[in-house]
Amino acid sequence: MPGAEPSLGQIPIFVHCPVNPLASPYGYNRKLAELIRREGERHRSPWIGEHLCWAGEGDEGRLGYIVTPPVAEATVQVAVENVAKLQAYYGRSIALELAPIYSLAGELSSEMEFLGMVAEGANSLVLLDVAHWTASNRNLGRSIDFGLDKISPARIVEIHVAGIRRSRSGPFWHDSHADVPEKAILELATDLIRTLPMLRAVTFEHAESAPEDTFISTLEVLKHIVAAAK
Repeated sequence: MPGAEPSLGQIPIFVHCPVNPLASPYGYNRKLAELIRREGERHRSPWIGEHLCWAGEGDEGRLGYIVTPPVAEATVQVAVENVAKLQAYYGRSIALELAPIYSLAGELSSEMEFLGMVAEGANSLVLLDVAHWTASNRNLGRSIDFGLDKISPARIVEIHVAGIRRSRSGPFWHDSHADVPEKAILELATDLIRTLPMLRAVTFEHAESAPEDTFISTLEVLKHIVAAAK
């Protein structure tokens, strides 16, 4: 969190912001960007994670939970301009992440094509959240590895691993940091770790309120996967 002083020794800290609306035609939140830049410089974050979304707390609008915009060429251009300006302001690359998808709007084939086009246009990096990706593919009835071919492998530098769960009020899947990653997600992560040429970070997302023993055991599993992939 901003202002925190984690006692982590030499463990790298990656600054990540999920609520700056990079795809908003109103532009990104300047005050939030100032805070993120300061934290990125203080912790020497190798890149800064940002959700490619419509969301915000200022004049740029607030739509509740992180919402992926219409996957349209017009939105691509808006996002490319915002990301390029923000990367210049941060003085470091942005790694773009998608939220879970529940439905699609726009003329592009998918949110994965949208992400790939924005990353190419802005010359940015990509943060692939495996739980979000899995939830989206289940929600839309797609194959487990759908859309990966729309993103340049050399741009993916970080993956997120977490649990997922089915909604209590409908058919949709969501990511769940209170749950451990299921076998399918660990298998996807294993394949990504083995094959992505520029992958530099594997982040396990775990709720603070969830049991510590599952946190440790999942880290051990991921440690084994990473070691075996070397």
